[in-house]
Amino acid sequence: MSVCILYILVRFSTTFPTFQYTALLHSSISTAKPKSYHFLSTKKLNSTENAIYYRHATSNRNSSYPYISGDTFRAFSDYVYDETKRDTLNSVKYGEIIFVKADMIAPFFGPPFNSIEKPFVLVTHNSDASAPNNYESYLSNPKILIWYASNPSIQNHTKLSPIPIGIANMRWPHGNLDKLTSAMKNDRKPWSQRTILLYVNFDVGTNGAERKKALSQASTIQNTQIMKNRIPFETYLQHAGNAKFILSPRGNGLDCHRTWEAFLMGAVPIVRKSELDPLFVKTRSVIIDDWSELTEKFLLSLNFSKNDDIVPDVSYAQY
Repeated sequence: MSVCILYILVRFSTTFPTFQYTALLHSSISTAKPKSYHFLSTKKLNSTENAIYYRHATSNRNSSYPYISGDTFRAFSDYVYDETKRDTLNSVKYGEIIFVKADMIAPFFGPPFNSIEKPFVLVTHNSDASAPNNYESYLSNPKILIWYASNPSIQNHTKLSPIPIGIANMRWPHGNLDKLTSAMKNDRKPWSQRTILLYVNFDVGTNGAERKKALSQASTIQNTQIMKNRIPFETYLQHAGNAKFILSPRGNGLDCHRTWEAFLMGAVPIVRKSELDPLFVKTRSVIIDDWSELTEKFLLSLNFSKNDDIVPDVSYAQY
């Protein structure tokens, strides 16, 4: 069953057309009353769901279920190879899932990989490191059925599929599910009622060349809220729930938690075209080739007010 959950993703990697901004774009402003949003429940799971989503969850490495995070993928994998746990892999059965911390690919593709006899599903996550990077040749190895990677370094390969970085893991302050679910319930405004056109909140010291270009272009747009200092996570979520668009340039890795936080808070993330593009089909997002394309006129021409009570499936573990 766990293999089936992951295999839903594989068909996306080669079938999506080129696009600039994605689905659910509408031309009419909604005048509906404020909506009561309904999101996937965080209710107590039944025994089958617990067996799937919490297999490797621990008190300090808990799953972020129902949302996607690195530790959500880790928790529902069959085997784990990371900085805290190195399972013996010589008993892997056909189609089982092995989770590998992305910056530990090198040691994994040594004796651990050689000890595996049956074809398996590989998931790499929980690092800013890209994959497969220098290990692309392993995609042709018949032991790897499919490789799901955060921060993918290539695209259009039939055996590599991107997966979201998702939200921060629960062990970090900005991965607090109580604060996130509370903000989604109380601070997520209907898109047409949001008062911030563009929200900017990132450290230009990280990937400075990329982020300074994005910040410079955003500074030319009126009604842009630019945060220059760190703020509490709850305040950030309140801002996100009142922003129409959130600028999300690359950081240490290709993907950013900010993009997925924007989805959960109903804002539209703006990202540059990348190997992650297949993930954004059927989401309310804007993809541009260059930050110079970002203008006030362009943003004002976009209307995502319809269906703004929907969080894209790709944000959830059940995806």
